[in-house]
Amino acid sequence: MPCTNTPIIMNKEKEYLKLIKSNIDDYGYHVTIVKSEAEPRYAYTIGLKNLFGYELIFAGGIYYSKDELFQIFNGLVDSLKVNPDLINEKLPVDNLGTFSFSKTHSSWNSLMVLGVFDYFDIDNIEVMQVIPDADHYTKDIPDMTKKFNQSNEPIWQWLSREWTYNVPVNSTVITNIDGLKGQAITELMRWENDEWEMFAGAGPDVDKKDIRVASLGTMIGIDDSLIPATNLAIGKGLWREDNSSDWNSWG
Repeated sequence: MPCTNTPIIMNKEKEYLKLIKSNIDDYGYHVTIVKSEAEPRYAYTIGLKNLFGYELIFAGGIYYSKDELFQIFNGLVDSLKVNPDLINEKLPVDNLGTFSFSKTHSSWNSLMVLGVFDYFDIDNIEVMQVIPDADHYTKDIPDMTKKFNQSNEPIWQWLSREWTYNVPVNSTVITNIDGLKGQAITELMRWENDEWEMFAGAGPDVDKKDIRVASLGTMIGIDDSLIPATNLAIGKGLWREDNSSDWNSWG
């Protein structure tokens, strides 16, 4: 029977809408975190429109954990509730850094904050991008003030483009903060059909607190010289000197 799952899906949607409404009633807003297969994780609010006339979005920012994202949103909203004009300032949040804001282009909104449009049944909304300070800035954070364009956004192109590499779209990479900040990846290994390691510097020297898991799409978007990693057999690796385009096989 083709409609067997329909009631289950509808019930999940109803429960999700109830959760959003409950959080808006209790706290003034809800935070949705979107973890896609190819592009970076992002998070946005639903409900701040009622308080400030806009929503917030934090796109990328793999430096931070999911719990830290919630902490950031809570800190920023608490400050803005006291003084809405602080949207034009740089705001500190506990020990997580300082954050500024910029207005997003509507082309990004139509791709990313679908929950806002659905919940409020609207087709236009002002959104402010949350941007961390330089110490916490990673390459997966886009400039959302400009119109979205696949060619100009290699990290985020998968928002509107089909996956093109001959590996699983949900492939992940264990990497380090230096690599995510743009330092050259100098060694990489393919351990599983959908899992790699890619490190800027020697992998054994990476501090555990600096390790992150990113999508393969994110890593190739940061540096397309990593594309040869998609052709590796499982258990094989490559290394190179800093900033060299010439890869060498391990062993």
